[in-house]
Amino acid sequence: MPSKRTALRFLTILAAAVTAASCIENDRTMGEGLIPGSATITLGTKTFDLPVINRVSDSVQCTGTSNMLVGTMTDEVFGTVMAHAASYILPYSDSTDYGDNAELLGAYLTLSIDSTYYLESSQEGIHQRIKIYELTSPIDSTLIFCNSITPDRYSATPVTVSDPVIYGKGDIRIDLTDEFAAKLLTVTPEEFEDLGLFSEKIHGLYLQAEAPVGSAAGGRLNYINLGSSTINLDYRTDVVRSDGSVERIDTTESFVFGYYTALNNFTTTSANLESDAPGEHLYLEGLSGIKPLIPAKALKQMLEEWIAEEGLDEYALLLSRAEIKFPYSKPESYDRFDKEHPSTIYAFTSTPWATDSLRTYAPLDEVYASSSSAGAIDRSNMVYSMDVTSHLQKLLITPEEEIDGSMDLWIAPLLTVTDSYYGTTDYGFDNSNYNKIILNGPSAENHPTITLTFGMIPR
Repeated sequence: MPSKRTALRFLTILAAAVTAASCIENDRTMGEGLIPGSATITLGTKTFDLPVINRVSDSVQCTGTSNMLVGTMTDEVFGTVMAHAASYILPYSDSTDYGDNAELLGAYLTLSIDSTYYLESSQEGIHQRIKIYELTSPIDSTLIFCNSITPDRYSATPVTVSDPVIYGKGDIRIDLTDEFAAKLLTVTPEEFEDLGLFSEKIHGLYLQAEAPVGSAAGGRLNYINLGSSTINLDYRTDVVRSDGSVERIDTTESFVFGYYTALNNFTTTSANLESDAPGEHLYLEGLSGIKPLIPAKALKQMLEEWIAEEGLDEYALLLSRAEIKFPYSKPESYDRFDKEHPSTIYAFTSTPWATDSLRTYAPLDEVYASSSSAGAIDRSNMVYSMDVTSHLQKLLITPEEEIDGSMDLWIAPLLTVTDSYYGTTDYGFDNSNYNKIILNGPSAENHPTITLTFGMIPR
């Protein structure tokens, strides 16, 4: 067994060796002289105040949903949003023949409310009156916007016996007029068999919410399930039995709404919040309401001024990341926070459709490559962050005279749709859920910014 003196000597030698090793310094510049200066990339970051204004979007595409959104809501800041909806009607059967002696008994509509949106529990079961009209022409592929249904596209007289009232839950039976029911009874076997012929006769229905009375805050939006809502036509007709006898029977023919073909129609009053100098607040309202807008020309000008001041070259500037941040202030109450604040907002560009005033919206492609910065809310830091790298790189190298409204960035709620079969995820403009949020504006202490992380190639 080694003596205590031997052990102590060993520990002393070991300590000295460790100390010697820890004093070795690494030369991090070793080999630097072997790299030519022309191959050296300078790295840096720069944060800018974001040039942003408030605008109401020209148009919003509102098709491709399985719900008709009907109702009204009033907010003390954003004003009133009204949701109306249209959908075409389809026969349940393609082989119906009313016979030669059909007699009308009546018809009724069943609306199935899938879910509702309201902010205060007192509004959950309020009575809301609606009107239902027949469309004067079929819904076609040209009608895709939230303002596509104008008064000339539906009849002046409702097809209901009285103005129905909805309560925000369950199924609602609504009696239809004999005039409309009689029209359903004129559908021929050929029209039942051919949907094109059918839609030329029976165009569809338009559900219009009654405007709210006064300016008091409150209201509710109702999501009416197309797949569960039906029209039932009761009639009496002759049936020839196998023995040749004729029996008069009462029967029912059913009609359904076009699944995934609801066309929702929105009107808002938040345009009064539009501003080129938003100040302390930015306003973001879902559907067709007001939204932050980042003008491409203003963003381009800001970047060019910085490039000129620093003596940089935009063609030698490589962006590794461009991130926009929209902070918001701590709410006074969290009771309505989840209902008011969208979980995700993102940057959208718009493309003219048919006319310059009609535009479709699509998120930046970065949303597919940057799931960590796809505009999800950060509740801890009270901020929305989004990656716009590719878009900004494109903006840097695009000549100023070629920049138009298609490169502007609209900030709107983001809809995420995952295919349960294939497991794929797609993103789009959320055109069916209502949200509203007040973000910090340009003059707020914690204001919107854009941060660039970049590399500079020597020229």
